[in-house]
Amino acid sequence: MLVDNVRVIIENGELSEEEVQYYINKIKRHSKRHVLRQITFFLADDYMDIRYAFNLIPFERIRRIALNHNSKKRKVNVS
Repeated sequence: MLVDNVRVIIENGELSEEEVQYYINKIKRHSKRHVLRQITFFLADDYMDIRYAFNLIPFERIRRIALNHNSKKRKVNVS
């Protein structure tokens, strides 16, 4: 699927177009000098991995977002 001229891949679950647009906007806001080319969401029970790539940059960024806000279940606690 294409959202805001970005190729979107959703693996192992479903996300609404509003959720996808939220993450695309957030990435674009923090990376204004680069053109976002593709974003991949991988959904698991407790987390979501987001992989994204820009045009003309030969690497991919990976972010993991905890879906469960209970810090006791996290492997790493952030102070």
